[in-house]
Amino acid sequence: MNKEDIRLLEEKLVFSSFTHYDAYAIANSIFERVKREKLRRIGIRVTIHGVVVFQYLMDGKEEDRWLKRKQRTVEELGHSGYYLFLENEESHIYQKYENDEKYVICGGGFPICVNGENIGVFCISGLSHEQDHQLIVDAFEQYLSQEENKK
Repeated sequence: MNKEDIRLLEEKLVFSSFTHYDAYAIANSIFERVKREKLRRIGIRVTIHGVVVFQYLMDGKEEDRWLKRKQRTVEELGHSGYYLFLENEESHIYQKYENDEKYVICGGGFPICVNGENIGVFCISGLSHEQDHQLIVDAFEQYLSQEENKK
């Protein structure tokens, strides 16, 4: 997957609304997949307008430092962490964030976009940053597809 593919995903994976229940439902689907596929333990964090509306650390996860860093990065830079990572690999534009403990330029954070506005962030940490990113993308695609089928 390249940077342009991810930018297109960011434009495609948008919601007409996003509630606390949506956060829970999507996070739960990810948790069930992780259990079913016997993946490593993860942490999930979802924020809406800067407020944590869902957070879960699987047994054995004892801190959420990476989730907070991923959240802050996506909130402030406006793109998914994986997009930012690929952009930085190409242009080194985000080099200044690499040694800043408040940010992390890697996959696993994805903007929650409603009607053209980023209103929150969905974060996963615990697998490779590519896998963290893909779990979110897969879950968003599945949830949006289910919502569309209800109409």
